[in-house]
Amino acid sequence: MDTRFTRRVNLSLKILLEIKDDEEQQIALVGGNKLEADVFDISVSGIGLGIRHFIPKGLMVTMEIDGTPFEINDVMRVKGEICYCNYVQASLYKCGIRFIEMPEQYVTAVIDFVSKYERREDSRIELAE
Repeated sequence: MDTRFTRRVNLSLKILLEIKDDEEQQIALVGGNKLEADVFDISVSGIGLGIRHFIPKGLMVTMEIDGTPFEINDVMRVKGEICYCNYVQASLYKCGIRFIEMPEQYVTAVIDFVSKYERREDSRIELAE
């Protein structure tokens, strides 16, 4: 079942994912609290990633995303919440992350990017009024 409310586009990009090390989020990864992830799609509401480790739903993360594809000259630092993390195959998990408190400049850049590359005219689901 597809529950996407916003348009998204496929994207091939590597990002850095950082798990905040605090008392509320007690998780330990073998390589530390930063890991590389492969982006497979993006929308104004979130990002889809392929990663090598399971990350539990609800965990708060910070992402460092290269701004170049979005016509931003800096690395975009964006907070997010893990919405799902599903096993795909050996050492590969597919995760969905919802953006949280994304700066308006980044929101506009992602909207423009998705508008430019999205092929579908309408969102995949319609909300009842």
